[in-house]
Amino acid sequence: MLKPLHLAFTFLTRLPLPQVKEYGAADFGASFAFFPLVGAAIGGMAAAAAYGLMKAGADPRIAAFTALLLLTLLTGGLHLDGLADSADGLLSGKGPQRALEIMKEPFTGPFGYTAIFLVLIGKFTALWLICEQGRFETIAVALAFSRWSMTVAAFNARYPRATGTGAAFVGTFSAATVLAATAILLAAGFCTAPAKLALFAGAAAATALALRKFAERKIGGVTGDILGAVNETAETLLLLIA
Repeated sequence: MLKPLHLAFTFLTRLPLPQVKEYGAADFGASFAFFPLVGAAIGGMAAAAAYGLMKAGADPRIAAFTALLLLTLLTGGLHLDGLADSADGLLSGKGPQRALEIMKEPFTGPFGYTAIFLVLIGKFTALWLICEQGRFETIAVALAFSRWSMTVAAFNARYPRATGTGAAFVGTFSAATVLAATAILLAAGFCTAPAKLALFAGAAAATALALRKFAERKIGGVTGDILGAVNETAETLLLLIA
């Protein structure tokens, strides 16, 4: 249990954690159970920073920008990179093999830059409103749901490459892992109204399944970049409807 938990934080964040010498093959899939916990943790850090600034008299825009900056730094821009690569590949109009090659290329194209811009401006707008209204706890809940959406997208999915980092994660876990992730998710949102939880769950699941379906049609499956795109899209949507 501890190795999958450690792996979830190591893979999804840039937090300075102790090193683990070796993970077992099953740890990668099992780590998905803790994705919502990771989201709640980094969302809680961003929310605490925004709350502290607001209590100190800062403008909501400053608090929102600080929260957004923290979210980006805590994840190392990992999901934004996946979003950009996915946008460039999936929207290239090329066949599956060429689209996969585009997603591996080291530079970002116009679709990728546009996707990043839209996501960041959407998050900033949402966080600004959340800070103005003092609903800081919803940041942690929204991020827990966005990480859960990656679990939904990866469950029973096909990895379209012969090798790759995502091969150890995508489609390698059982329904029990999804149930565990959902239980942690509900625990993270225990103070949230049931109607809001249902709205978040529907939005996160719909985003995950829609992008997964699109990726399956375009490249034949789900890669790590696609999971990053799922997270960024779901996170932005959930913060906007929070």
